[in-house]
Amino acid sequence: MGKYAILIVSALIFSMITYSHALRNALFMSSARTVQSFSQNQAHNIAHSAAMMAITDLRNNENSSFFPSPDNSFTYPSVDGFEAWPDMNGEYNLQLTNQGDSLLVLSSVGRFEETNYRTNIGLVIGFSQWDPSFDQALHAENSINMGGSDYIGCEGLNPCQVTLNSSANNSMTFNGGSQINADVFIGPGSDPDMVVSNHNNVTGDINVMPQALKYEMPIFPDFGALNFMPSGDSFSNSTMTLNPSDYDQLHLSEIRMTQGNNTLTINTGDQDRELRVGRLELGGQNEIKIIGDGKLTIYVDYDVDMKGGSSINENGDVNQLMVYYSGNQEVELYDETLDFGGNTHFNGSFFADKANVRLRGTSGIQGNVITGGNVTMSGNASAISRVIYAPNGTVSTQGNVKIRGSVISNIYNSGGNTDIIFDPDFGAELPDLEVFGSGFDVVFWN
Repeated sequence: MGKYAILIVSALIFSMITYSHALRNALFMSSARTVQSFSQNQAHNIAHSAAMMAITDLRNNENSSFFPSPDNSFTYPSVDGFEAWPDMNGEYNLQLTNQGDSLLVLSSVGRFEETNYRTNIGLVIGFSQWDPSFDQALHAENSINMGGSDYIGCEGLNPCQVTLNSSANNSMTFNGGSQINADVFIGPGSDPDMVVSNHNNVTGDINVMPQALKYEMPIFPDFGALNFMPSGDSFSNSTMTLNPSDYDQLHLSEIRMTQGNNTLTINTGDQDRELRVGRLELGGQNEIKIIGDGKLTIYVDYDVDMKGGSSINENGDVNQLMVYYSGNQEVELYDETLDFGGNTHFNGSFFADKANVRLRGTSGIQGNVITGGNVTMSGNASAISRVIYAPNGTVSTQGNVKIRGSVISNIYNSGGNTDIIFDPDFGAELPDLEVFGSGFDVVFWN
């Protein structure tokens, strides 16, 4: 009986040891799975949080570094690198690819300890119509500096405003007898006594804006997507008429009329027409005349130059001509400045991607001037525009310059005897352009 008791006790002890070992293994495996699950969840949280950070920046910052140019990618911090995120005890990597300015693919990788988690998000890029409000004679982002006998005022009894986003000391300065005959609005939270150097040069009230005004550049057309038929044709120094079959949807080599007294007549017929040309240069007494009922749009690659007594659409409808200037080719051969000199006249609107615009002599423009660069006017140059729009550049005037319309600038400097007369009854319509809207709508998230 004692022998069986010993066997039973031994069996019980063995069973308890085996159960204890199995229980210990089960607890260890459960703990390992818990740790692995926590790491996976934390890596997941980092990836999603980093993605939301990028999306928020895209929606709120028009100059977001997370938005690459069309058909390019941006990686942060580098292709193989990770940015530390101490608050989440991990790291992250972001890669964004712009697919033809229609879809933005965001890949976000979160890392916690040795565990990575990747999420992929598709964002449809939203656009909206460019239709800013021009309710003032002059707007500047950073500074307004007037000298000589410069004047800013309004046509007739119309109310008039000058706006300045800056709140820095002496952002608005005056020299000589310069005068603003209008109400002035300055940056939020600013002190008028510190911002405006001399209140005696302002006849209207000086007010503080509740928030800064926002003026953004419209989207410049992608010349590479125009798909115009290549043509080696060039037109120069002769009087002729181009019918639609001679130019519409063609990429011409150049239009260059610099000698003699010739007229190039472009017939649009009964519908809107487009042409692309490498170089557009006029001099002497040459002119380009537009006839027909359609609007003419010209895309110029690398050179626009007008001098002498030349003209484009001088007596035509200001809304019948639109010129886009890319200026991104052969810059080593040509000045990146659109130069209007002598007694030239341009009747229409133009949009320069990044090039500067210069009007000098007795040149005149009637229409909208839009540029990502600077605008310089000197001599007796004049502009009758709904807007001279250079929100990222400096608008400078020197001499007896006359502007009728509205000026939007980053910095405005004037000297001599410059007049800006705000007139709400503009003759030139704004071109049909777009800006990046607030919409980056999520179409997939996996």
